[in-house]
Amino acid sequence: MAGLSACGGGSGDSGTPTAPIAPATEAPRYLVGGTVSGLGPSAQVVLANGSDKVTITANGAFNFAGKLAAGASYEGKIDSTSEGLGCIIANAAATVGNADVNTLAVRCLPVVLAGVQEKIQNVSGMVQDATGNYYIADAVRQVIHKVTPAGALSVYAGISGKPGADDGAATAATFHMSGGISTLVIDRAANLYLFDNCNALLRKITPAGVVSTVAGQRSAACDWSASEAVVADGQGALAQFGWTTGMAMDSNGDVLLADAERQMIRRVTPAGLVSSETLVDGKGFNKSPSQLAVDASGTIYFSDGIGSRIYRWQQGVAVVVAGSNKRVSEDGKGAAASFRNIRGMAADRDGNVLVADATAIRRMTPDGDVTTLVGGTVTDAAGASAGWTYLNSLLLESSGGMIVHDANKHRLVRFDATKVLSAMPFMPGNMGVTEAVGGAARVGYVGSSGMCSDPAGNVYLLDMTNKVLRRVTPDGAFTVYAGIAGQAGSNDGPRASATMLGPVAIACDKDGAVYFADKTATGTTFNLRKISKDGQVSTQEALPVGTGKPLQYRLAIDKEGYMAWLGWGPDGIFRRPPGGTFSAFLSFESMRRSLGDTGYGWEYMDPGSLVFDSKGNLYFDDNVHQVVFRVDRTGKASVFAGTLNKGSGGDGPPGVGGLPFSGAPSLAFDTSDNLYLSGQGWVRKINTAGVISTPALAWGHPDISILAFGNGTLYGFTTQAVLQTPLP
Repeated sequence: MAGLSACGGGSGDSGTPTAPIAPATEAPRYLVGGTVSGLGPSAQVVLANGSDKVTITANGAFNFAGKLAAGASYEGKIDSTSEGLGCIIANAAATVGNADVNTLAVRCLPVVLAGVQEKIQNVSGMVQDATGNYYIADAVRQVIHKVTPAGALSVYAGISGKPGADDGAATAATFHMSGGISTLVIDRAANLYLFDNCNALLRKITPAGVVSTVAGQRSAACDWSASEAVVADGQGALAQFGWTTGMAMDSNGDVLLADAERQMIRRVTPAGLVSSETLVDGKGFNKSPSQLAVDASGTIYFSDGIGSRIYRWQQGVAVVVAGSNKRVSEDGKGAAASFRNIRGMAADRDGNVLVADATAIRRMTPDGDVTTLVGGTVTDAAGASAGWTYLNSLLLESSGGMIVHDANKHRLVRFDATKVLSAMPFMPGNMGVTEAVGGAARVGYVGSSGMCSDPAGNVYLLDMTNKVLRRVTPDGAFTVYAGIAGQAGSNDGPRASATMLGPVAIACDKDGAVYFADKTATGTTFNLRKISKDGQVSTQEALPVGTGKPLQYRLAIDKEGYMAWLGWGPDGIFRRPPGGTFSAFLSFESMRRSLGDTGYGWEYMDPGSLVFDSKGNLYFDDNVHQVVFRVDRTGKASVFAGTLNKGSGGDGPPGVGGLPFSGAPSLAFDTSDNLYLSGQGWVRKINTAGVISTPALAWGHPDISILAFGNGTLYGFTTQAVLQTPLP
């Protein structure tokens, strides 16, 4: 016994036995994960759950490294993706139960389904600073781009796709420009001046990146239904501007603005004092200025409203220097010369006036001698033809070279001091149509009513110019789906041999058939034609002929086969029940009376899109009243979203939320009856209660003019690309 005690078998000094200590039990912890789909070669997505991150480079199952206890909450998020990839997470947030979580569903898609998404969408003014940087105003993206001499492109000021009039830091400021009008100049201190046409404001951006309003009172100048703008001189915010078509700066740093409607030039000093000069010729007739140029001596030149003559503003009198009313491009001196359509002007160091005249760069000497430098039949020094179709801006570089913008081709071209042409690499022009896959395809233009998607995710584009229906498959293959490119006709039959005469609107049904409205031989009426799922084209019936002038043509079809047709003035919208014929459904004239509108005609209701929800209610947008309307099956219309006659404001329910209609509107429903609307700067989402929100979609905030939905994917058309973003 003594030996046992010595070996520790005893009870210790107290004589009391010691109880064994049980090991601590660790609470079970569980993994959080799910699956990823849609990743292509070399693509990756980084996912985050709080600070826990995981990089995924292949489709399939994934888990976050950290484990969580039962009852702990989690929220998966997209942290980052490869460039050009958009991803979403479904079932992203919940609490952990008593097992591993494997329900997070990550779906990825290339943002560009087919075509090229150009970073510069529009050119509405160009300048160059003393160090060689270019600044380009973009009236689609509502930003000012900066391009360094090395070709690096960035957004210098503004928020892409977000119109507004906010001053402050350039990265947070907002603008509302209009397309096709050169309204950007720079002073010797590198301050940029922008005439913000849709806000009717003169804005300034300092080299330090601070935006301020120099003069003007904000107004809805781009709302064609608004009352005529008031014009007033004065200091800063006391002044008021009308529509401006041209802009220049004189040697004193004064900004000159052309107001063609009021036949005057507005002058704004650097301190913001605004004055006006009415343009009168030697016979006492008023002249309407379009484009402006000022030479080194301060002499002001302007083109007339139709761009056919150039005047000198000389001692208070407008004197013709060159041009005639012939509206063609012919060289010569004085009245023997003629211009087709002047859209850009600048004065060089020798006092010559350089102009972008429709398809050519031309030069006018101070005594009125006009010659074509390049364009039209005149080649460059290397013998290359310019091939321009519609020039609308001209920038004169300090080197003596020039840059012009071809609006039709979306191309910037430099004509250097050695008289050689070259494409600017940051806007080379990717217009035209090329059948290919993904980024190798060129989708060209389509009509604003010309896109829909079937349940399988095929996207159909109505190519009205080439008289065909084109298709983009889910893998990005872009081909002609029906019709023969460039061949007009009304032949039915297999889609590859059928012809179209003048297609104007399309709609996809739930079974994969495509309907389109096509002109008849008379050119004033339309037939409803169908492309069945098996590819047979047939003419269904004549579409209703209205009594007014045509609006934008639209078709829509719901899941039960009800079809809506819009195309004729006060008759409004027609509807056809399944198996029936079209009849009047909604009169715009009656609807406007019910809204209390007075003093306007029926044309002051302007739907840009028609779409049905899953219950058969019809929706259309109206940029005049700045709302979205809903029409039930009985034809009763009501405001669904937005605030009547008030586009300002942000998100919120009807009567609170605002829809500014700053671009091309288009509507699309998802499977949960959430409505998506383009043409509001960023794409807006409207839930079933009419509450507007601005979602953070996986594709970011591209500049969308047409929307469609199919196979869980929202599709958008930009100028040169079909984009896609997955929806939860």
